[in-house]
Amino acid sequence: MYFNALDYPIVIIDDDYESPRINGILIRALADELATHGQRVLSGLTMGDAQAAARTYIAASAVLISIDGGEEGPDQFDDLLRFLDDQSARRGDLPVFLYGERRTIEQIPAKLLGRVHSFVFLYEDTKNFIARQVMRAADDYMGKLLPPFFKALIQHTAQSNYSWHTPGHGGGVAFTKSAVGRALHQFYGENTLRSDLSISVPELGSLLDHTGPIKQAEDEAARTFGADHTFFVTNGTSTSNKIVWHGTVARGDVVFVDRNCHKSLLHSLIMTGAVPVYFTPSRNAHGIIGPISLDQFEPKAMAKKIASHPLASKAKNPKKPRIAVVTNSTYDGLCYNAERIAADIGGGVDYLHFDEAWYAYAAFHELYDNHYGMAKGKAREQDPVIFTTHSTHKLLAAFSQASMIHARNGRHRSLDVARFNEAFMMHTTTSPHYGVIAACDIAARMMEGRAGRSLVQETHDEAVSFRRAMLHIGDGLSQRDWWFRVWQPDGLEKKLRLGERAALPVTTKQADWRLAPKAAWHGFGDLPRDYMMIDPIKVTILTPGLGMDGRSTKKGGIPAAIVTKFLWSRGLTVEKTNLYSFLLLFSMGVTKGKWSTLATELLAFKELYDRNEPLLNALPSLVADYPLTYGDVGLRDLCDRLHAFNVEYKVAEIMQKMYVGLPEPVLIPAEAYDRLVKGEIERAPIDELSGRVAATMLVPYPPGIPTIMPGERFGGKNDAIIESLRIARAQNERFPGFESDVHGLIIENGPKGAEYKVEVLKGV
Repeated sequence: MYFNALDYPIVIIDDDYESPRINGILIRALADELATHGQRVLSGLTMGDAQAAARTYIAASAVLISIDGGEEGPDQFDDLLRFLDDQSARRGDLPVFLYGERRTIEQIPAKLLGRVHSFVFLYEDTKNFIARQVMRAADDYMGKLLPPFFKALIQHTAQSNYSWHTPGHGGGVAFTKSAVGRALHQFYGENTLRSDLSISVPELGSLLDHTGPIKQAEDEAARTFGADHTFFVTNGTSTSNKIVWHGTVARGDVVFVDRNCHKSLLHSLIMTGAVPVYFTPSRNAHGIIGPISLDQFEPKAMAKKIASHPLASKAKNPKKPRIAVVTNSTYDGLCYNAERIAADIGGGVDYLHFDEAWYAYAAFHELYDNHYGMAKGKAREQDPVIFTTHSTHKLLAAFSQASMIHARNGRHRSLDVARFNEAFMMHTTTSPHYGVIAACDIAARMMEGRAGRSLVQETHDEAVSFRRAMLHIGDGLSQRDWWFRVWQPDGLEKKLRLGERAALPVTTKQADWRLAPKAAWHGFGDLPRDYMMIDPIKVTILTPGLGMDGRSTKKGGIPAAIVTKFLWSRGLTVEKTNLYSFLLLFSMGVTKGKWSTLATELLAFKELYDRNEPLLNALPSLVADYPLTYGDVGLRDLCDRLHAFNVEYKVAEIMQKMYVGLPEPVLIPAEAYDRLVKGEIERAPIDELSGRVAATMLVPYPPGIPTIMPGERFGGKNDAIIESLRIARAQNERFPGFESDVHGLIIENGPKGAEYKVEVLKGV
C-alpha cells in the first residue's frame, strides 16, 4: 500500500514479550511474520510504557495487547480501559487486538470487548492468517485516518510518475544537478520535493475551481468547523481577508471596521474603494486592547455614526452598511460573545466578518461556547452571512501561510459561492503550494471529533499550570518582595491557589474567565455581563511600574521591553510587548519543559535585577552594540532610567489619549492611496504635521492599533498622535536598542542627525 511511505508501525504491548515460555515464543513469531510482509513492528512495550506514551506517541497503525502478562483481575482490565480512553481521545478508530493463552473471551468484561477490534487466538490460527488480519485492519485504519487531499497526494507521490509539467525541478531531480541545489534536496527531503506539483495533475483536483480531493477536503473542513462553506487559502489570512472583502464590497459601499484591525483590512478598504466608519475599541492603562462596547453594534447607533460622518453620509448606500468586521479574539486574548454581536447587529449589515486569525481552535472546546463566529451546531438565528477567517498555521498545526475562510449562511441570505469564487480566484495563485493545501487538510482532520477537544484541553492544562506556577513563585516570596503578575480575574486566582485538583475545572468553566462589570483587575470599566472572556491560552504578564488605574510608581518600575529583551537573549521570544506587560501564546506545541524554562528565566531576571547585575553580564549583546551608553550600567539602573523616562514623558497617558477620539476623515483610504501612487505626497517632519493629511497609516507597537489612517487629518500641535511621535524620537535617542516601533514613521539621515518624518498628501 502507498501508506508504506509513512512510519506507522504495528505496536505490541506485552510484559512477557521476551519470555521463553510458549506465549512469548508465539507472539515473537507473529512479529516476525508481520516483518516478512514489510510491516514494521514496535515490540517490547509494557502496559506502563504504553500508558505513559498514549498521548505523545500516536503513530501506530494497530495495537496488539496481551491480557496474560502483568497483573490479573479487575485492575488489569481497568488499566486497559484507561489506556483505550487515552488513545481514543486522539485516535478513535485505531484497531486494538487482544490476545492471550490463559484467558478466553468469556473472561473479558463486555465493556472492554466493545472497545477492541477482535480477540486473537495465537494457538489456533496460523501466524500468516493472523498477520494478514492485523495488516488488513491497519490498512483500513490508515485509509480512514488520512484526509482526502493528503491521501490523494501521498498516493500520487508514491506512484513516482514522470512529469512533463511544472515545477521545473521535476520532483527534486534538478536540485541534484548542482552542489548548492543538492543541499536544498538533502534538507527538505524526497517527499517534500516529489509532492511539489502543478495544477496539471487532475487526480488531485483544483483549488481555483474547488473540484476533486481539494473540494472533498474543503467540504470536510466545513463540517468540522461548523461552516456551510470553507475555502482553503495558501497565502495567509491577509489574503483571506481581502478575498472576503473583494467578494462582498463594491466601490463606494459604507462599511464598519474595527479600529483594532489587521493592516490587511486597510488594504481591503483601498482595493474595494469602500467608505469606512470605525468601531472604537477600548484600552486599559497598560495598553491592553479591550472590547468594542456592545451598544456600537446596534443598527440605530451605526446609523447615527454614518449620519455624523462627513464621508459616509454622502456615500451611495448610507442607510445600509455592506459589511462589518470585528477582530476576535483581540491581540491580547479577549474573546467577544460573537452570538450577541450577531443578534444585536441583526439585519443592520448584509455580511458580518469576524477576523479570527488567532482563534481557529474555538469551535472545539465548550469553554468558548457563544464566543466564535461559526456557532457550530447551533440553530441558524443570525440575519447576515457570517464569515470567519482563520490563520490555520498560527495556533493549529499547519505550515505558514495556511489559512481558511469559513462562511455561515444567514436566515434569509445565503452566500453566492460562484460569485464569491471570482474574488477567490482573483487573489489565489494558479501555482498553489500543495504542501500548504495538505496542511489545511491535515489541520482540519486533527480537530475532528474528540481529538479536537483533547488537543485544546491539553493546551488549556499547560497554560493553567503555568498560571499556577507563577502564583506559586510569587506566594513563596516575602510580602515586601516583587514578582511578575499574571493578568487574570481575581476569582480565578483564588481557585488556582487551591491546588492542582481544584484548579483543573477552571479549564472548562467559562464563568471563571469572564470579564465582570467594573472589575478592577481588567481596567475596562462597566462591561455588559457575559460579553467578554479572557482566553486561557493567551497569558499576559504584568511588570511592576504601572497600576491598572493608570498611575505610575515613582520607583521600582520595570519596563516590559527590558524583560523581553532579556528573555530573547536567553532564546525565548514573546508574542507582544507593551509598556509594562507582555503576551505569551500557549499553542499546541508548548510543553511543560518550555514553560518551566520561561518561569526559570523570569526568576533569573529577578535575581539579576535585585542585585543590579552589570549589563555586561545580564545583557552582554546590548553592551556589545552600545558600549558607551550601557558599559557601566546595571540591570536595575537601566530599568530605573527607562521607567523615569516613561514617567517624565507621560507615555502611558499619551498612549491612552491617542485613542480617545478619531482623527477627522478627509479622504477615503482608496483616494489617499491613489494620490500616493501618483506621487502626490511629501515627507513632513513630525513637528510640522499639524493639520496635514496622512498618506499612510501610523501604527505604534505597542499596542498595534492604527492611530491615524490614510486620508485622515492630524490635529493641532499638542495632538496626542504627534506627541507620541516626539516621544518615539526622544526614546530612540536616549535608549538605543530599545527604539520605538512605529509603522509609517520614517527616519532619515539629515545634516543635523536623524530626521523623523511621515508621508502626507500634498495640497490637502
